Amino acid sequence: MTDTSSHNAGLLPFRDLINKLDNQLVEILSQRLSVCAEVAHYKKERGIAMMQPARVAEVKARCAEIGAERGLRREFNEDLYALIIGEACELEATIIDEQKAVS
Repeated sequence: MTDTSSHNAGLLPFRDLINKLDNQLVEILSQRLSVCAEVAHYKKERGIAMMQPARVAEVKARCAEIGAERGLRREFNEDLYALIIGEACELEATIIDEQKAVS
């Protein structure tokens, strides 16, 4: 019979590292969305359209390429950035709509 507790104990360093990396990912996503909030305020103040399809396509393509260079599947990166950009668009829409209601 295999001692699963010793096998699981061997996983702890990996799990600790993954947890640290997850913390970094969440922090970076938080920072990215903070910048997106600033962008929303900038766009609103200047009457710039929220949705910029060319920019969205550029970001997705650039990040898919960077990911592919690092061994990540292109489809994974495209899906990931669709989620990230979708959240950024929701945030921008909320900020722009809030400012419209106040104005």
